[in-house]
Amino acid sequence: MTDPSAGPALSEHDATLLAEAGFVTDPAAATAARVDRDIRMQDLVHSSLSVDDAAQRLGVTTTCIRQRLTDGTLWAFTSGQGRLLPPAQFIAVGAVPHLEKVLPLLNDDLHPLTVQALLTQPQPSLVAGRPVSIVAWLTGCAGTDAEIEQAADVIVAATWEST
Repeated sequence: MTDPSAGPALSEHDATLLAEAGFVTDPAAATAARVDRDIRMQDLVHSSLSVDDAAQRLGVTTTCIRQRLTDGTLWAFTSGQGRLLPPAQFIAVGAVPHLEKVLPLLNDDLHPLTVQALLTQPQPSLVAGRPVSIVAWLTGCAGTDAEIEQAADVIVAATWEST
């Protein structure tokens, strides 16, 4: 006998689409996904820089860092430890070149893990046939208007998809 509270059965096509999109009906899989997200978030919190650390890394004052956060040319999220700046924005000797030109395009409500992935995961739409992360692209480019526009297009598309 079919459970009437279960609702109509999904077609195989619909079930496949939902599975590919990450929707699961297995409670254990959902729990595993939450645990994975929590671990990644803890890793991000522990690897991120405080405002003081970011100021030291960039050789500027904390006031300058706070102003850049207000301007959107650096990005931070709030945790129990205060405002934290994800490490993807920084290279060994400073900030990722040209990143200040595309960060203002980010939606303020994006999850920190989304922003970190957007900046660090290879983006197929950035360079055809050779996916590269936004950070790698900006670090290796000359900063021409066309190169910055390519990175900006990826940021805008990701922001649009998140709404």
